[in-house]
Amino acid sequence: MTLESIKDKINEVGRLLDGNHVADAFVILENIAQEEQNYKATDNLKRLRQTYGYMVHYLIEGVEDKTRREVYDGTLSSLRQIANDILLDKLVIDSPDVYFSTARICSHRNLRFEVLWNRLKEVEAKLSLAEVAEADVRSILVDKYNLMRQLFDTVWTMRNDKDICGMLVEKINQSGAPEMARYLISAITLSLLEYFDRDKFVSLIDIYENAASQEISACSLVGTVLALRKHRKRIVCDNKIIARLQLWQDSLVTYSRLRSVVKEIIRTRDTDRVTAKMRDEVIPELMKLKPDVLRKMKESAMDFESGMLDNNPEWEEILEKNGIADKMRELTEMQSEGADLMMVTFSNLKGFPFFNNVSAWFLPFDIDNPDVNLDSVSRKSLDSMLTFGVNMCDSDKYSLVLAFSTMPEQQRNMMTGQFEQQLSQMMEQSAELLEKQSQPEFSMAAVVFIRELYRFFRLFRKKSEFDDPFSEPFNFLDLPVVGDMMADEEIIKLIGEFYFKRGYYEESLELFKAIENSSEEDYSYWEKIGYAYQALKQYDKAAAAYRKSELLGDFGTWLLKKLAFINKKNGNYAAAAEYYSRALLADPDNVSLIMNAGYANLESGDIAGALRSFYHANYLQPDNAAIWRAIGWTEFINGNYDKSCSYYEKLLESNPTAIDLMNAAHVKLASGNIKEATALYKKSAGSGFEDFQSAFETDVPTLEKAGIDRLTIDLIIDAIKMDLC
Repeated sequence: MTLESIKDKINEVGRLLDGNHVADAFVILENIAQEEQNYKATDNLKRLRQTYGYMVHYLIEGVEDKTRREVYDGTLSSLRQIANDILLDKLVIDSPDVYFSTARICSHRNLRFEVLWNRLKEVEAKLSLAEVAEADVRSILVDKYNLMRQLFDTVWTMRNDKDICGMLVEKINQSGAPEMARYLISAITLSLLEYFDRDKFVSLIDIYENAASQEISACSLVGTVLALRKHRKRIVCDNKIIARLQLWQDSLVTYSRLRSVVKEIIRTRDTDRVTAKMRDEVIPELMKLKPDVLRKMKESAMDFESGMLDNNPEWEEILEKNGIADKMRELTEMQSEGADLMMVTFSNLKGFPFFNNVSAWFLPFDIDNPDVNLDSVSRKSLDSMLTFGVNMCDSDKYSLVLAFSTMPEQQRNMMTGQFEQQLSQMMEQSAELLEKQSQPEFSMAAVVFIRELYRFFRLFRKKSEFDDPFSEPFNFLDLPVVGDMMADEEIIKLIGEFYFKRGYYEESLELFKAIENSSEEDYSYWEKIGYAYQALKQYDKAAAAYRKSELLGDFGTWLLKKLAFINKKNGNYAAAAEYYSRALLADPDNVSLIMNAGYANLESGDIAGALRSFYHANYLQPDNAAIWRAIGWTEFINGNYDKSCSYYEKLLESNPTAIDLMNAAHVKLASGNIKEATALYKKSAGSGFEDFQSAFETDVPTLEKAGIDRLTIDLIIDAIKMDLC
């Protein structure tokens, strides 16, 4: 069978199991296993079918079986695992993707975790002795990092090996080196995000529950949560795993840590927003500034604190004028709330060959890594600074030193000084954020690990081969067991507000709905619901939410204007006019509100009400061309051609648009002055006949109501086409 046909069949098996069609799933998997000569899968299916058959037989015979549900769920889980293994076996043979190419290499070389681990320990011991003897250690370092890469690849690609997973847990928790532990946890996590391996998932739980440090706890819990989300259907049917996770419900420490992990995963949504704002808004505007000003600002260009704007009044004026100041203040606020601004800088420094290997993205930082080519002075200076760069992930540290290694010495010395100052500021900001955390060391470790994963999935050269866990909204309430633990109003409201403030309205609505029972008497809650629906252009639902807020006693101008807008969008123009009128009671001279009220009255057919509004606006702003247009058109509809003409004459004397010329022509035509009307129509058509004709056809019903017959209309159009006027 071809790879694509197997994928289709495996997807069909998944759908069948989702619908509890177990017998049909058996048939398809047995046929695939037989055709592919996958004897291991055939044997597993044979044993599983026999067990399942016994259970069904006991049911038919009326035998009481307390394990029936457990056996049934276990069968579903096993069938999913067999389907997964059949597909992976085929992919390892045929797929050119990085993961499966690496799996083939590891299999060909017969790489085993325990052998590689022991060899690595031997090399590390040899390295220690060489350093004491002050001998050349470069060749030893090369061996060390080759072994580390092989170790990562082996853990990443090994499958269904319970013994090795147990050994892995033991080595991680006994290593005493959190950096190496994080490296191996990265490999397990990456593996679980590729496919479901029960033994690896359980190993993450084991690592978390026996962690020797906060960093190991954080990394293993992040991996567990991401795997829970990826493989929800598999895990929810595994009673033993569910039972283990349920034990966490009694732990306040785990609850607090889960809150931290969930918030940090969700916060990655802001990284895309920050990166886009910097790339598409701030940097292009900065590049437009005069070169001499830009040169002066370079030293503080990476500092997004609003205080930098006070350095020079001229800079402040330029930035305010270009709108950059507001954008930078927004970035400062986002950074203070934990947004990842470093992604913007380091995303352009991931093109080094070093990052062609998957393992390099998770490699513990070491200034002595043989791939880092720096002189001893720069090496010592950077190592000293980066050792304290606690909120920098290791891949960013490698990006930095690799970039420095390509610079001329003079530029490198200058950049070192600037970076030292910038790093000091980042450390201060990190300290401020840590003060707000109940478990600061755990929270920072979780942040760094999540950023490390995020960079890999967003920046790796073959990222398209991987399913990005950060590409879809993170519905934490849907996680098995963890979702129940997180289902308290405080965190739901907190994350809902985060989504709402950032403009992620679909996600915010899901969470706001979850706390409806406790918030249904809060009018501000319904205002947010309404605003989210409005932003999503679901105007009927927005109107219903806004009305609930109104019924709860909110009569503020903001809500009245929103109700007016929504009613206008829904075609309820009379209701819209009524809400605008109520809003005007609090702000009677607001020209925008007055004009909106007038337009709503006009659409509802209340010509007199519309004219009252427009003339009121004209009294307040007698030189406003937009008001002249409104009065001119409404008086035309009302049949007062002289008044209408007087306002269009004002527009014609200023800077008329093509529509102004057309509408003025309508008035002339209705007044019987066909020659002047035709001349104005010709001027209007001069800016584009197709647009003119389309707009003209829209106005034909209004012209006919004014007494203009269709023949006259058609002849005028032909006169313009034939250039007879």
